Amino acid sequence: MALKGFNVMLQAEDGIGPCFVAYGVVAPDADQAGRLAEGAARAEGFWAIEIDEVWEPEPDEGEDLGDIPEVLGRTDPTYLDEDEADWD
Repeated sequence: MALKGFNVMLQAEDGIGPCFVAYGVVAPDADQAGRLAEGAARAEGFWAIEIDEVWEPEPDEGEDLGDIPEVLGRTDPTYLDEDEADWD
């Protein structure tokens, strides 16, 4: 199974409010990448999760993605209305 790198942007909600969060994922296709990112977001405590966009970034030459689909990491959430967010 040939794996590719994907970025997955999710719109979700957490205890602070609605936000966007992006995950880096290794998967065979965009559909699987979206499902892996959704599962990771749920495991981290996000809810009301919707896939906003899935895309393949420019590949690095010689990059070995391995042979196991996985989530590599995520960005910090970007809240939809940071002016009203309670940052206490």
